[in-house]
Amino acid sequence: MKSNNVDQQLNDAAELGSIDRLYKVIQDDPFILERIDSIIFVETPLHIAASMGHIEFAAEIMRLKPSFGCKLNQQGFSPIHLAMQNYKKRMVACFINMNRELVRVQGREGLTPLHFASQIGDIDYLANFLSVCLESIEYLTVRDETALHIAIQNKQFEALQLLVGWLRTNKERGATELENKILNQMDVDGNTILHISAQISDPQTVRLLVNTGINLKAKNFENKTTLDMATNAEIKSILLSAGALRLTDELISTTNILDKMLIYILRLRRDISYKQRETWLIVATLVATATYQSAISPPGGIYQANAGDNNVNITSSNSTISNPGNVGKSVLSSHDFLVFSLMNTLSFLVSTIGILILTPGGRVGALVFCPVGWFVLSYIISLGRISPTQFNNIIVEIFSFSIVIVVSGIMITLYLRYQYIIMKWNRYKLYNWEKIGTKKSPSRDATQPIHPLLDS
Repeated sequence: MKSNNVDQQLNDAAELGSIDRLYKVIQDDPFILERIDSIIFVETPLHIAASMGHIEFAAEIMRLKPSFGCKLNQQGFSPIHLAMQNYKKRMVACFINMNRELVRVQGREGLTPLHFASQIGDIDYLANFLSVCLESIEYLTVRDETALHIAIQNKQFEALQLLVGWLRTNKERGATELENKILNQMDVDGNTILHISAQISDPQTVRLLVNTGINLKAKNFENKTTLDMATNAEIKSILLSAGALRLTDELISTTNILDKMLIYILRLRRDISYKQRETWLIVATLVATATYQSAISPPGGIYQANAGDNNVNITSSNSTISNPGNVGKSVLSSHDFLVFSLMNTLSFLVSTIGILILTPGGRVGALVFCPVGWFVLSYIISLGRISPTQFNNIIVEIFSFSIVIVVSGIMITLYLRYQYIIMKWNRYKLYNWEKIGTKKSPSRDATQPIHPLLDS
């Protein structure tokens, strides 16, 4: 009886927001807060104060018993949930100032304060929560829904705009991966936020989402793409304009020649061992170096500025003094130089392409592309400089530049296609892998593809 009486006095103190009464109760029963804390689901004095908006009382309770901030009552709500439900904005701000981790407290059905803010469309809450705890965007409900799912389901377009805008402008480490993960998160039915938007026929939302990094071809667990689920003509038009496909369209799509080239290269990279790759890289580098050296020091040498110098290394008897324009030119005849330079250029380009193909992928590997490109450009300039005639110079440079432009265009296209496939498979790994009960290996780089064809 005494215990019940003390509990009632504590609840009365919370309803009135009286700190004096709080300490009067503590004097009568010093263990009352500890006893309440031992109960898993309980209506604490903090819940009552949060509902009533008694900021000072709530702050005092939080100071005495911080764990009350995460306690769920019998209905599955924490104090911050109740403060939001009762529109006590100052109380919510007080909670966040005292403990920003409260933004991540999950109540019934896994709802966090961020989810609730998204549900009611309060953009002030959303902005504040994301600014103090950016990790809160990653929390999912029991239906695997993000705050974006909830905003769309409740037709809170302004809230969705804020969430998408925050994802796209976030500059923290891992921001790109986070954006892709959240935008393409699937709920328990396999539906992304784009599926939901098409399902509820919301053209405004669909128009916003297709301009993000969302996967337009994602399929839910019924094997339906967004376009399969769309019933509204305007939404279908938006999706088709953005490049979305039906499942049947995707299944009957043919593989173009670039995809075939990419598949061949990726299979080659996959099938060779580390030792083989290392050996071939050394050989390709040696060939590239030798052919480059041949370009600046062709057979027979070049005309020197002083033909009378004992160190002159030329095979021609022509006087360089009588024709100063020959200085730095190859001593080979026009025909011989043309044959030599074309064969040397082909060897050089094949070896440099081999270097690019054999170099490990990823962001660090991409850094090799620019230096190799500059290396090729300097080769062409050197070859043109030592060409014995203007005609040869033009032929060699046209030939070299044509090959370089064609090869570079193909390599860049293949690289972009490769990155697209990596992104697509990374999304599959991030959003579908857990659906089949497999955990991501902690030793694997999250930026690497999981498809065996892409492993290299």
